[in-house]
Amino acid sequence: MTIRRWLYHLVPSHHKLESAGAPGRYTPASLATEGFVHCSFRGEVEESARLHFPAGAALDVLQIDPRRLDVEVTLADTPRGPMPHVHGTIPLDAVAARLPLAGLPATPDALTGAHVALLAFPGMTLLDLVGTWDPLSRIASMGFDRATRCEVIGTGPEPVYQEGGARLEVSRARPPLDAFDLLVLPGGRGAGAMASDAEIIAWLASYPPNRLLATVCTGALLAGAMGRLAGRRATTHFTSLDRLPALGATVAPGRVVDDGQLVTAGGVTAGIDLGLHLVRRLAGDDAAHAIARQMEWTSPA
Repeated sequence: MTIRRWLYHLVPSHHKLESAGAPGRYTPASLATEGFVHCSFRGEVEESARLHFPAGAALDVLQIDPRRLDVEVTLADTPRGPMPHVHGTIPLDAVAARLPLAGLPATPDALTGAHVALLAFPGMTLLDLVGTWDPLSRIASMGFDRATRCEVIGTGPEPVYQEGGARLEVSRARPPLDAFDLLVLPGGRGAGAMASDAEIIAWLASYPPNRLLATVCTGALLAGAMGRLAGRRATTHFTSLDRLPALGATVAPGRVVDDGQLVTAGGVTAGIDLGLHLVRRLAGDDAAHAIARQMEWTSPA
């Protein structure tokens, strides 16, 4: 389930989040006893505090970004309405802020402002990148979320792409990847060489593993070199499907295969389907349908 609202979780003010048993992750006691972590949406936090903690208890609120959760999130039906349950430990990377309960009224409910990186490199297939970038860029340009940003980043000196009369330059090469909520890797003949470049793969692997990663075509081979295909369902260009099992993936049918924080797409034109699918993940069904209609794209997203 994709949730596009901030999640809020109450903890005692003195409580330490990280434990020796799960470094880099928060493991509350309720996970062992109930199998999930209780969260609330913005409007229910104060009532949750009243119901579940002693009066006057010193409490903090964890503001959690669901885009950075690599475990399942469900909505439970309760007398107070739908309440989010997180079924697993929470990456500390997903905790955007720790606030005193008294400071909660100024916090938002809607989740906005995704920062998207699309990787450009010599020998890529240009349509892999552009086909995905175009629908994603319309989240802002068509007014669904003006704060969403798409940035094309490179691997080295400009220009990063120059073929057949087309030239593409980027403003930044190898920026820190922990600034992004979504990383998109196109494919093409250059992807194979990049997958063997230890320096580039080390940089790509610095992208936090709990965040959303998407690939087009043989961009899946880059994800495999990063170690992100192991135990996952994935697809790629039909000529390279037989390479996925060696990277730990289970080959799955479909132009777009969504396996949680990993989304892979088939060859070239599937990038448009991927872009619309990612629009749905980031901005919802209405945005995806409106953008597909504006693009006159009738294939499934």
